[in-house]
Amino acid sequence: MFAIDPKLYASTFSLPVKIADKLLKLSSGDQLKVIISILRNPDSNLDEIVKNTGLSAETVEESIEYWTDCGIIQSETKTAKTVTTESENNSRTSNKVYTPVPFVNPTQNEIDRELKNSRSFKNLCNEAQQIFGRTLGYSMQVALYRVIHYYGIKANVANLLLHFAKLIDKTGINDIDKIADYWSSNGISSMKAADDYIAESEKVLNVYMKLADATGNAKEVPSFVMCDMLSQWLRWGYSDEMIKKAYDIMKTEKETDRLNYQTFRHMNATISRWHKDGIKTAEDIAKGIKKKTSTHKQTKDTSFDVSLAEETAKESKVDFGTKKNKKRKRGA
Repeated sequence: MFAIDPKLYASTFSLPVKIADKLLKLSSGDQLKVIISILRNPDSNLDEIVKNTGLSAETVEESIEYWTDCGIIQSETKTAKTVTTESENNSRTSNKVYTPVPFVNPTQNEIDRELKNSRSFKNLCNEAQQIFGRTLGYSMQVALYRVIHYYGIKANVANLLLHFAKLIDKTGINDIDKIADYWSSNGISSMKAADDYIAESEKVLNVYMKLADATGNAKEVPSFVMCDMLSQWLRWGYSDEMIKKAYDIMKTEKETDRLNYQTFRHMNATISRWHKDGIKTAEDIAKGIKKKTSTHKQTKDTSFDVSLAEETAKESKVDFGTKKNKKRKRGA
């Protein structure tokens, strides 16, 4: 039993139950520092969070991505994907504000009224019971209510969301909320968009599970951010073999064999570089290495012609003192 000084409760701020109950064990110390700083000062920008936590800007950005991926925070300034200079990008990042998402849960009476008056919500709840194979309690009903009324996802699309949750074996209350937040933030709001996303996700999960099996990692469902990276690699046309090669490079350089967000970022940097250089296969990598080696050898062989230099020195009557010449002088 631990006792907290009662005087401290005179000045407090709220900590979401999801963080304390579900994410405390999964989060690193740096990630907890960042979310506590944001909860204490919701209007903080990147520079202020760096100052408050004593962490590097890179660590803070990684932690923010982690909490965003968990559905705890969202950015209030969503900018279009345009080409910007590095200074503009840094300025935009520094001024970005991160705010916890507020939501007031409906009461049981409000849920009952929704079930009575909205056929689409009632059908969604019935479908959820069929998909998950269990009776829905109040908390899951609230989660489905949030999907429609907070995230703005229509009931027919929410139905596909539930099938996707079953596909990835993430059917808990927090899981549904996390998927809904991701779909809403990424414009997955129509039946076609949801169908396309699920089809692509099946391919991504299949490749990821193969990679996990080949590398001895647990076959756990990757985060949405990791899935996005892997999806991009597949769109670029990279095979299982090349993705495994990027993993091997990561393992050598980072000296870890874990598949997580940090290691995926390293792999993403490698594959992005390959894509930029037009490298698609292992043969392309070998050719690139061979070409560099050949260029290096040529430069080494032709960069300094000793014979020509000695001849030039003689003509200029300069004492060109190579070790060989010095030995000859000593012997003369």
